[in-house]
Amino acid sequence: MSAYLDHAATGPMRPEAVEAMLPFFTDRFANPSGAHRWARDARRAIDEARDELAELLGADPGDIIYTSGGTEADNLAVFGATRSTSREPGRAQPGLVVCSAIEHHAVLDPVEHLGGRVVGVDPLGRIDLDQLADVLRSETELAEAAEGPGVRLVSVMTINNEIGTLQPIDRIAKLVRRHAPDALLHTDAVQAFCWTDIAHITRNADLV
Repeated sequence: MSAYLDHAATGPMRPEAVEAMLPFFTDRFANPSGAHRWARDARRAIDEARDELAELLGADPGDIIYTSGGTEADNLAVFGATRSTSREPGRAQPGLVVCSAIEHHAVLDPVEHLGGRVVGVDPLGRIDLDQLADVLRSETELAEAAEGPGVRLVSVMTINNEIGTLQPIDRIAKLVRRHAPDALLHTDAVQAFCWTDIAHITRNADLV
């Protein structure tokens, strides 16, 4: 007899989700960008789902962006935020991105690709807040002296996908606001969504 113990990575779709999606695999299949009534029906369903997600996240419906999954969402947050400072179309001027050493590779790999800073964690996987403050402070000072790009994004996951560590997002947000006020705070909350009050625990993050 065997037992599947990797549900934090992936698992079977819940029956309620299967039931909700079946009509869109069969009868309600239209392109939501069209003008005909079948398309309008599909668009209505997407907008209703966006409204429900916004309520769960404590966000505005207009702030909800659909992606194919967590990896694409993390990549979009890291690359999008750091390159949004570009002054000329097609020419990125990325700011510095900072993350914890225990992030999912969907964050760690882009951070390393962009030459960002990785902050250590303690034996329980909690980010070293003193080290984070030092990194933010030093990089902000370098930027003010025109010797560095400045911190554009700080990314710390809400709950770790392997050991379940819950990070102190509120305390991290305070450090970011104090030492790098121009930076955005991103948190990968994939593992937190089903188990916490997601709107409350991520309320001080800019990107979730």
